Parts: sequence; structure tokens; C-alpha cells
Amino acid sequence: MMLSVRPAEDHERAFCEWLNRRNMSGYLVARGITWDPSRFLASWAEFENLMILSESTVVGLLRLVPEQGALGLRDLQVVPEHQGHGIGSWAVRQAQAISVERGFPRLRLRVYQENPAAALYARLGFKAESAVGDTVHMVWQLPPNDSFKPTPLRGAA
Repeated sequence: MMLSVRPAEDHERAFCEWLNRRNMSGYLVARGITWDPSRFLASWAEFENLMILSESTVVGLLRLVPEQGALGLRDLQVVPEHQGHGIGSWAVRQAQAISVERGFPRLRLRVYQENPAAALYARLGFKAESAVGDTVHMVWQLPPNDSFKPTPLRGAA
């Protein structure tokens, strides 16, 4: 499967919000958090929103934002029917490559401790930096010996 990313278009915002809400609803309900469409709308304007495609089919969303000397991986969502096929791993590697290309030596993210994605992030070199409640703050640091070789924004999962 050939994957790529491209900037999201404004008309795709509703789909992206639906995907985010659908994938995160269990975590939010468990914490008594109500989905706030205005918060998503505000983040849409603030974040870099990238669509993940398999050939020409949208299979996910990657959202990035510069934060405190690092690039923040603020959201990674994969369409449920396409989960478990390496798309998430590929997307994280793309975020790492984008971070390096833009001169950020660190890529940061937050993940709920029970989210299976935490194991994916650890496998891809992220280290737990801190925990706030049940949210783990993780960071990937560019290796000092230049051993990280960014992958192109197109490639196989």
C-alpha cells in the first residue's frame, strides 16, 4: 500500500472532526469529558492538518503544531477499517521526518495511558517525559549521532 500525506482542505474539517470524535469518544466518556466542537474548530485553525492517504483514499489524519522548541504531534487518527495495517507507524515516522526537516530536535505528544498507541510510540523511540493524571507526555529526541534517516512523505507502510 502506497501512503502519502497532503494538507487538509477546509471542506474536510467535518470528516476530520467526526474521525477524531469517533476514535477518542471512549477515552473522553471514561473521563466525563464532553466533546466540544468549538475547541476542535479553534484547533483546526491553529494546527497543521494533514490527510493520510492510501493511494487516493483518505485513511487518517495527522495534526502538528510547533510548541516549546519542539514539534507537537497533537493528533493521529486512523479510520477504523484501516487500523492495524502499519499506517499509524508510517504516520509517526512522517512526523519524525517533518520535525527533523523543520529543525526541531524533538517531537512531543500526549497519550492516555491505556491507549494502545502508547506502545507504538515507545516502539518508535518515544520516551515518557512526565505523567499528568492519566495522560503520559512523551518525547522523541533526534539521535545525536545523526543515525535517524527521514523517510519520504510517500512510501509503503
